[in-house]
Amino acid sequence: MHLLLLFVFIDLATCFDSRNVVFTIVSQSEPYHASVASRLEQDIEKQVLELEGRRPLVYVTHEDFAVSGAWTIIPLLRPLTTKYKGSDVRWVLFVEPHTAVRCGKLFEALAAADGHQDTMWIGYALSDEEPTIIHHFMFYEELEDEGGFLYPHFASGFAMRIKLMEKLLEEIESGKRKLEADFSIDPAFELAQLVYGDRNNPGPLLTPDLSFCIVSGENCATYPRQFDLCGSPISEETIFFAVKTWSGFHSTRTKVVKKTWGKHVSNLYFFSDEADPSIPTIDIGVPNTKTGHCAKTVAILKRAVKMVEEMPHIKWIFLADDDTILGVQRLCEVLSCYRGGQDLTVIGERYGYGYGKIETAAKGYEYITGGGGTVLSVGAARELSSCACVTRAAPDDMTLGACARRRNITLVHSPLFHQARPQDYAREVLARDRPVSFHRHSSPDPLRVYATWFQHDDLALKRRRNKDEL
Repeated sequence: MHLLLLFVFIDLATCFDSRNVVFTIVSQSEPYHASVASRLEQDIEKQVLELEGRRPLVYVTHEDFAVSGAWTIIPLLRPLTTKYKGSDVRWVLFVEPHTAVRCGKLFEALAAADGHQDTMWIGYALSDEEPTIIHHFMFYEELEDEGGFLYPHFASGFAMRIKLMEKLLEEIESGKRKLEADFSIDPAFELAQLVYGDRNNPGPLLTPDLSFCIVSGENCATYPRQFDLCGSPISEETIFFAVKTWSGFHSTRTKVVKKTWGKHVSNLYFFSDEADPSIPTIDIGVPNTKTGHCAKTVAILKRAVKMVEEMPHIKWIFLADDDTILGVQRLCEVLSCYRGGQDLTVIGERYGYGYGKIETAAKGYEYITGGGGTVLSVGAARELSSCACVTRAAPDDMTLGACARRRNITLVHSPLFHQARPQDYAREVLARDRPVSFHRHSSPDPLRVYATWFQHDDLALKRRRNKDEL
């Protein structure tokens, strides 16, 4: 009997090939990101052709699935399961455009997982050491003895059995498994929440698999590649830095900006509810509100757009909170890949609203969360400066996101921008690349955060600029 089982396992392992897996590249339509996704698609096709002499099943989501919120994965369940239910496909691999994939190693990993019927999804497992704001302060104490609540590192890719996807979809559509989140903040964590459910009806936890890596290694099937630079960094002089503040923070937060990243930019402007010549600040004529700040932000955009009419060298407007902690050199490197000026480009960390509930998913939209900074081409800033606020205290970033959707302006997600503090993210998430920004003044001190993450590069930027001026 044991010998028979061994032969069955060997047969499964040896017969697993590209016909048993669908490659799904979770992509964006913006030209730079689309080109990176296309290169990954071509690389996977080339590898499988060399290995097996056939074309693999590869999808690029922005081209092949006309569903909003595909980046949250949940809207992809229906089209994928409908297409491949009852076929030879047993697994679906989800990767980002910057994920490196070694198909031979991947097939080995999936064949091994295929032999364990209780293994339903695999990837590089992340976990939280303490409750965090980006995960809604959810902490699964009942799982501590099992190693804690695990969620996949999207940049390393993850694979799900199509049977698990079918079961999830069936339970969601029958109402047995509830979609209750209004906001999509970290889709990897939220997908794992959906799969697990709760202690009364638990689904399968992610199975850690050492073939899914965070750095390249000999036995890695996948790992995150660093973001490409697209030539030399742009000049910081082409960026208009607009900092949103108010009179209550003139003596505190604005000083932190001026002591840190503000020292390294040429076009720095503080917009407030009061004019303060000691900083200086520009009074935009909008009283401060405790939350939302929609009217204030739109007024800042209007003023900034007006000001850059007299500054033809400006291609970008960077809208920051007064507690945004920024790496200027990093920002200039990242923007080398995008189109500024009169093109309609908006970049930052993407959140979503409405995708997490069946009744609102079709009307869901994404927005750039403001704390980590919002980068707008001058053309996009001009277009969005005419957006209307429902109330003065409406959420500014959500209002701009909804307005961008109505005007067919595509927002660009970059995981290098961060709405929260460094300690709110798993170490592996920050290790994948060089962050551009963080947000919030708290422990550790913002001066220390800046010194740890950004100061070295910004000082190098300053030295190069001084050398060029000699």
